[in-house]
Amino acid sequence: MKIAVIGGGNMGGALVEGFLQSGKYAASDLFVGDRSEMVRNKFAARGVNVFADNREAASQGDIVVVAVKPYLVAGVAAEIKGCIAEGARVVSIAAGVDINAVEECFGDGIACFRAIPNIAAALCASMTFVSCSKRREDAAGPVLAMFGNVGKAVLLEEKLLDAAMVSASCGMAYALRYIRAAMEASIEMGLTAPISEVIVAQTVRGASELLLAGSEHPEILIDKVSTPGGITIVGLNEMEHKGFTSAVIAGHIAAYGRVKNK
Repeated sequence: MKIAVIGGGNMGGALVEGFLQSGKYAASDLFVGDRSEMVRNKFAARGVNVFADNREAASQGDIVVVAVKPYLVAGVAAEIKGCIAEGARVVSIAAGVDINAVEECFGDGIACFRAIPNIAAALCASMTFVSCSKRREDAAGPVLAMFGNVGKAVLLEEKLLDAAMVSASCGMAYALRYIRAAMEASIEMGLTAPISEVIVAQTVRGASELLLAGSEHPEILIDKVSTPGGITIVGLNEMEHKGFTSAVIAGHIAAYGRVKNK
């Protein structure tokens, strides 16, 4: 499977890093189109094929990932659509550009998809959502497999993408804010900042791994570490008294409202 990434910036670059990190792709199977010499040099040093001309990169891909800002999608599509190989799939990761608009840009003969990954793709830890028109669902397998190599990937109806984006992409910031708050608490208790960062990050990682490895609800796992009358339950209850759960829910809903009201 050869993958062309048009735009090697923050998100496109994270995907390329993840593809390399995954061990599922040789550098020679990756093609990056970007006008920035700095971006090209960065990936060329890793053995990736790089091009200043997006058309050259796009022509090589079995999957062509369009990783440019939303206002550039139409222009990039006009530039590369005549170069895309027969049977290749196009994936737009531009937020806010719906699948109808993507298909209109690339034409009826190309199988088009939308995807919302996040920057954890660079570490093969992204949560990616893929959407397409009903007639293209049978062709989604390779796209899901590609994103599955840099984390987890699911196929969703497009109407659910905004909610999924808030939970996963915005959720990265929310999780990091919790980590920062827990670090500050650890520092106040006497631990150094570097040690606090490792402790809290590894603790969150462990909690996530427990959830992903099994089928137990978070509350069941919480009960396992909350001794009656013990230390953990006192801390949990104090957080709830301060509105922890309500604040998390309210933050998500506020972000979702901003997406819907754009």
